[in-house]
Amino acid sequence: MIVVVGRVTTDASKRDELIEVAQKLASASRGEEGCISYRFYEDTERPHEFLFVEEWESNEALQRHFGTPHIAEFMRAVPATTVAAPDVKFHAIESTRDLAQVSAP
Repeated sequence: MIVVVGRVTTDASKRDELIEVAQKLASASRGEEGCISYRFYEDTERPHEFLFVEEWESNEALQRHFGTPHIAEFMRAVPATTVAAPDVKFHAIESTRDLAQVSAP
């Protein structure tokens, strides 16, 4: 599994536009083959900071995602809706456990 964590910062004048384009991207992305989850969150402690959290079945699914029209549209919108360069990290996950599967100390 590949987990993508992307952080973006906007300001009051660009906030609504960022939310609109990000929600459109998230909705379209959730319909893609290989997308496990795609969410867009607002940081409740830092005004105007937002977080994307994506889960993909494979690197191949993620690479297909990068070729979609909705990613191209979002990438065109990023400079006009943010005040700093996005910070995006890609994490390859070998295994995952639920909380119930983790033994307490």
